[in-house]
Amino acid sequence: MANLEEKAPEARYIYAVIPYIDKDNFSPIGIEGNTVYTISYKEISAVVHDCPPEPYQGDEATVKEMVATHSDVVDAAWEEAGSILPMSFDVIVRPDEERSADDNVRKWLEDEYEALKMALDEFRDKVELGVQIFWDPKVITRRIAEENEAIRKLVAEMTTKSKGMAYFYQHKIEDAVKKEMEAKAGRDYRDYYERLRAYAEDIEVSKVKRDKNRQMIMNLSLLVKKDRVRALGEVLTEIQAEEGVEIRFTGPWPPYTFAAKIAAIGDETEKRR
Repeated sequence: MANLEEKAPEARYIYAVIPYIDKDNFSPIGIEGNTVYTISYKEISAVVHDCPPEPYQGDEATVKEMVATHSDVVDAAWEEAGSILPMSFDVIVRPDEERSADDNVRKWLEDEYEALKMALDEFRDKVELGVQIFWDPKVITRRIAEENEAIRKLVAEMTTKSKGMAYFYQHKIEDAVKKEMEAKAGRDYRDYYERLRAYAEDIEVSKVKRDKNRQMIMNLSLLVKKDRVRALGEVLTEIQAEEGVEIRFTGPWPPYTFAAKIAAIGDETEKRR
């Protein structure tokens, strides 16, 4: 009798790790309509669906939709469990010669149990918030020129000089304003950081990004207790009231940034960045 072609071994797509709850099936809410369920070890569970061993692929729109579904599943599990360690998109655990995919998931949960359990306890009733603070360069430049005594003096002197000397003074003023803007950016950064740090359990500092019309001076992810989000929002409102300052505030989200610091699942995975 001819041998039938072997079926490709099933793998497990991992959305997140949550505390064990009395619910092992989240219904077909997963990517491509897959049923989402849990694989547990002691007091923690991985939120998964069955999948082929290859990474998910597709055009930009398809991948964007899958990433959105991934996020929706994480949110659903977070709401049920109260704490969560979300995985990045496309974390897949395969079977190997010794263990099935399920067993490899359980082995990872067992090996990292203490770290995962501690993180889940730490993240309970906490959310991630994004804070970006921008300057309007024209407004900040004007404020500095009006408020800095040395620069005001240079401006006053320039009005009494000849055209050639005024040109020289103009460059001198521009250099002084630039230097003072750099100093002010440092002062404001330290001030804002300390004011926000008082309401955050943890802060991750990211690189500032280029913006066409604004200057970003701060880009933070904050881990905040749910009952302190309102108070932090009030501090941000105070900061935004400063002339020339604009704030972009996003969230609340599951703690993606802070979960990424926790020990990642090992070589059995395929990660799409």
